[in-house]
Amino acid sequence: LYWYVDDENILTIFGTGAMYDYGSDNNKAPWCSLNPAPTSLVLEEGISSIGNYAFYLCSGFKGSLTIPNSVTTIGNYAFYDCSGFKGSLTIPNSVTSIGERAFRNCSGFNGSLTIGNSVTTIGDYAFYECLGFNGSLTIPNSVTSIGNSAFSSCKFSGSLTIPNSVTSIGNYAFRDCIRFTEVYSLAETAPTLG
Repeated sequence: LYWYVDDENILTIFGTGAMYDYGSDNNKAPWCSLNPAPTSLVLEEGISSIGNYAFYLCSGFKGSLTIPNSVTTIGNYAFYDCSGFKGSLTIPNSVTSIGERAFRNCSGFNGSLTIGNSVTTIGDYAFYECLGFNGSLTIPNSVTSIGNSAFSSCKFSGSLTIPNSVTSIGNYAFRDCIRFTEVYSLAETAPTLG
């Protein structure tokens, strides 16, 4: 994969393959130290994974976030505290797992959240305090586990649908999601609740 920042301060990542896994301290992604920080992010088709800590604390991004259809995994802390994104967020059908704290504190979204129908696991705190999501939330039939505090403090305002594929729901997974108007469980037997 390759990356560049253009004259309009847009960070573009392109190429084919998996992104490196980065860290929070000495192994930060190279674009995390740019001054000025990039204000927009473009992820092009061909990227197969978004690495751990890839955009950790990159809170200066504005505009929408589009995950390419080629991405299969979103790493731990991948977009942690990227609070500037606006609009809705769609996790494409190609994605199979959403890592721990992947979108934690991404409070700027002001639309719906759509989770693709290949996701099997939603990690701990994956969408914790994503305060701007609204409308209904449907967990797709592919999901088997929802992590601790995965959607805690989100502000969805419609219905919540949990399919019969879900076998475990972590502690506080939907804590303070007080605006849900209806909850539907399609399970024949109740999943294990944290």
